[in-house]
Amino acid sequence: MGFRIEQDPQTVLSFVNAVQAAADAERDALGFLPPVAYEQASRKGEITILLNEDGERSYAGHVWVSGAFPHARVVQLCVLPAYRGNHLASRLLRSAVQRAEAQGYLFTKARVASDLITANRVYENHGFEHVSTKPGGRSRGRDILIRSKELSSPSLFNYRAAKSATLDGAEASLDEQALYILDVNVFFDVLRQRKTSAAAAKIINAALAGEVRVAVTAEFVKELQRTSKGIDDPVLAFARLLPALGPPPTAQIASIVDELGPIVFPDQCRDGVLSAQDESDLHHLAEAILSGVDGLITAEKAIIRADSKLRADYGLSVWGTDAFAALIPTFSQPMAAVRAEHDLLFRAEVHDADLEHFLVRRGVPAEALASFRRKDAADKRFSAVGVREDGHLIAAALYQAPAGPKGFARVLVAGDDHHPSIATAADYVLEHHVRLAAGKRPARVELVDVPGQSTVRRAAIANGFLAQAGSSGLQKIALGTAVIPTSWAECRRALLTCANAEVPAQMPSFGHNEQSIELTADGRTNSLSLVDLESVLSPALFLLPGRSAAIVPIQRVWADDLLGGIQLPLFPKPEAALRSRRVYFSSPRNAATLVRGRPIIFYESGKGLGRSAAIAVARVSRAEVIQKDRAPEELLQAAVVRGRALNRLTKDTTVLAVWFDNIMPFATPVSFAQLKVLGVDDKTNLVRSREIDAETASKIIGAGRPHAT
Repeated sequence: MGFRIEQDPQTVLSFVNAVQAAADAERDALGFLPPVAYEQASRKGEITILLNEDGERSYAGHVWVSGAFPHARVVQLCVLPAYRGNHLASRLLRSAVQRAEAQGYLFTKARVASDLITANRVYENHGFEHVSTKPGGRSRGRDILIRSKELSSPSLFNYRAAKSATLDGAEASLDEQALYILDVNVFFDVLRQRKTSAAAAKIINAALAGEVRVAVTAEFVKELQRTSKGIDDPVLAFARLLPALGPPPTAQIASIVDELGPIVFPDQCRDGVLSAQDESDLHHLAEAILSGVDGLITAEKAIIRADSKLRADYGLSVWGTDAFAALIPTFSQPMAAVRAEHDLLFRAEVHDADLEHFLVRRGVPAEALASFRRKDAADKRFSAVGVREDGHLIAAALYQAPAGPKGFARVLVAGDDHHPSIATAADYVLEHHVRLAAGKRPARVELVDVPGQSTVRRAAIANGFLAQAGSSGLQKIALGTAVIPTSWAECRRALLTCANAEVPAQMPSFGHNEQSIELTADGRTNSLSLVDLESVLSPALFLLPGRSAAIVPIQRVWADDLLGGIQLPLFPKPEAALRSRRVYFSSPRNAATLVRGRPIIFYESGKGLGRSAAIAVARVSRAEVIQKDRAPEELLQAAVVRGRALNRLTKDTTVLAVWFDNIMPFATPVSFAQLKVLGVDDKTNLVRSREIDAETASKIIGAGRPHAT
């Protein structure tokens, strides 16, 4: 018999009835999903089929892989009984893993019933480790084994910024929980008797229980207001309980809508017959992309069909209502438990036998340890950092400074991968050493591979470390500064000289966050979006002509922890001070100013012995308006303002939570008097956030000289 793997969505769609029939026949193993879920998954390219080509082609098996980046999930793996025993399940699973790796996923997981002996053996043979167990349904009384496989690390050529990193009940989160946008038609499905009403209600219930995070866009709220029955409309009041994303700038929306039209509505765009509803759908889709969310839940079939292209070009996944509701266990996780701050201490350590014993027990090879030993007392290239909680060592890092302008920095990080604080510890020490390497110039940093250190690896990828050909470790290019038009040429020379990387000869003008910019590294070129380029080169910011910024006030009491540099904390710090991505709370009135991708300049007020000066620059990675009394724990842990201070921040019942990254303190704080000279005309003495034009922002950046340290 001859078998062929087929991934083309149109071909798969022609066999979708056979796929569903085979899955329904194995309902005890694969579960039950509605027909529309199979149709949508086929159109999105999530289902791969196995065809028997002896005679007339016929269905023989399939594998279905979905997921929320950076984690893929094997939803179903099935081979018809007549063809079992020919290693076809292995062939399908291998193709699924290869495809997930090509798309830049970090892990893939599967939920397999404990009594399915053959299925568990197949997953084990392909490296899917048993990481946790959950109870199955009451009728069969069996357990569900959560299995996970670490995929090849993403490279420059399949890079997507990792927005969230949570395994299904198996590992700790490195960042905020995945966030999905609700289309207005999904919300109406809850209120009206439609075929998808039950699925839409399941999504809303999961959101209210904290199992998934959903939000709405500004356009969503406006549309409800247009159809509202007045200020007491219960529908509108309910919608306002959900987090709301501020509207991206109109110019960015218009620019990206022009790109999206041919992708979503190719025939209508070709014939010039886009309807008003088509335009509205494109507008809503553009808002979702520019807001940086993980996915969009919609009933619009044209958008669902464009999922694979939208994922590849913009990092946005699209689900239909039924399909998302059916897969809620894929994304489901318990509401984060309230826990105390990490009592972590970071300090310089002596690279001695005790430290080496700790690292050896964590899987560090002897030859790797030997490469970080000093040759003699005069050798100043090497240093070590220990991370302790309650006096006990939980992680350690070894560092080798770069030698010469073209030398690589090297870092080795290992720790107790099951300790609840390891994700925070790994994130901090990795960013600390990247900033140390890029303190004076752009740098390449190599992370030595330590088998079994999956949390360190995830933290590294979240901080822009990528796979390199011929190396088992990961590498990172760190720019270490903010670039303005007058420093572009200098930045370009420094990147080429120190990191063997190159950006275009001319600084492009700003269009929108997702615009493509070429990056050449080691002679190979790829196009990255502006926000991904800054993540790959982080800490880095590019103040392109036309890219406006925001200037925001912060009090001295919060500034040190929220904007501190790379100094190792010798006393316990709030968790926000240890994260590469942090949260700044502001009034919801600033939602249109503090939008994703916008550079933000922090102005320290004179209150409480403050400096009355601009002191740092960073970048907004996400912003959402939330109910103050419903703030998710992950937001509070990444912020320094909370409790009573958060309640005093604004009289509103809501607050704007702004995630920001690429933090770079100013080498020279820019005083309020200087800001006025440079063009900041603010009669309120900068007590409120405000937008400033690109030219003024560049002048402030030039005067402040932000740097990684």
